[in-house]
Amino acid sequence: MKKRSAFDEKKALYGENPVYISKLLDPYTVKIAKVMYNLGFTPNIITLLNLFLGLIGIAMMFLIKNFYGLLIAAILITLRNIGDTVDGKVARGGNMKTPIGGFLDLVSDWIIFHAFFFIAIGFLTEHIIVGFICVIGYMSREFTRRQFTKSYGSKITKTEVVKKMPLIVSLARKYDLASALWIWPFVLLVYPAFIIYATAIIEYVLLTGELALDIILLLKKKNKYIFNHTFT
Repeated sequence: MKKRSAFDEKKALYGENPVYISKLLDPYTVKIAKVMYNLGFTPNIITLLNLFLGLIGIAMMFLIKNFYGLLIAAILITLRNIGDTVDGKVARGGNMKTPIGGFLDLVSDWIIFHAFFFIAIGFLTEHIIVGFICVIGYMSREFTRRQFTKSYGSKITKTEVVKKMPLIVSLARKYDLASALWIWPFVLLVYPAFIIYATAIIEYVLLTGELALDIILLLKKKNKYIFNHTFT
């Protein structure tokens, strides 16, 4: 069996992490990632374990319909959240990044766990429509971001126009759905409905703002292209 190379903690850290909570936790989660790597775990195995913990946590909300069920769910989802930051660090620090790993992480987190989580909160609080609205909102925002990057050639936050709005960019970049999930397990124990209402409001406000900027920037790019090809 081929011996693994030493885990590179510096390489594992996400450079210039803009998300406030994730940045605070990075020094600790990288230590966990190193332990997991040395124990022989691969990023894909950790990702699948994360999904399993998250889904079991969601199931606990309905199997044990009281405070203790929510407490178990909150603990399992928090463990899942830790693992969600660890798998990427293991991939980077252990030089184990693969296209299938990135795809598996996207599907397990954004398409399966996040969707099940918000819909489950909707059923739990009898605000089912709001739960589905959350799912549509964050998926729409993720889709438009990826399409913008594909069409424009760079992330929206790295464009010159957006760089002239440092306060807005700073606030937007400090929020991340995965990072917010560090807070939601605690809120789950107090007022679950707040989770889906807060998420829906934040996601749609950000989606509206980003769509407006997308249109402005893409129109500028189109006009510049037309101008250059008309007068050259």
